[in-house]
Amino acid sequence: MSNKVKEIVFTDNDRAIVNALRGTEGMTLAELREATGLDLKPGHITSAKRKGLIDRIGEREVSRETTREVSSYIFVTSDVLTNESGKAFNYTDGEKAVLAAASSIDSPFILADLAAAMGKEKLGSGSINGLVKKGNINKGEPVEVPAVSKSSVGVYGYLKDAE
Repeated sequence: MSNKVKEIVFTDNDRAIVNALRGTEGMTLAELREATGLDLKPGHITSAKRKGLIDRIGEREVSRETTREVSSYIFVTSDVLTNESGKAFNYTDGEKAVLAAASSIDSPFILADLAAAMGKEKLGSGSINGLVKKGNINKGEPVEVPAVSKSSVGVYGYLKDAE
């Protein structure tokens, strides 16, 4: 029975990763892609780690632009509406302010548009739900809006050269 030692084969990706990391305080996978010009995948990082060339040295919070789906709304009327038995709904001062602002916006609109029309930084869906139930505002089709996604990613550092 022979104890054959498996030979480690260093790839061009290994060399590129090591060259990019040498002399730095570490890089994320995205930064390594940019620095090397290669389409590096997580498997390339794992391979270089297993060969003892690099190691995970920490984490970094990163932001990236993305989109998210939000509800849109359509202004119907600012009239006082009635329930099924013909009794007029009560409207809070907040709902009256929302209706006044919503009547001035082109439909369909999203909550961010309504907040801007009201001079507020942000508006929650709770401020409009009652008016949707009453029928003064209808819910529209979902729309995609720009957003920023934050996540924690690994930072990799140089250990030794690929031979």
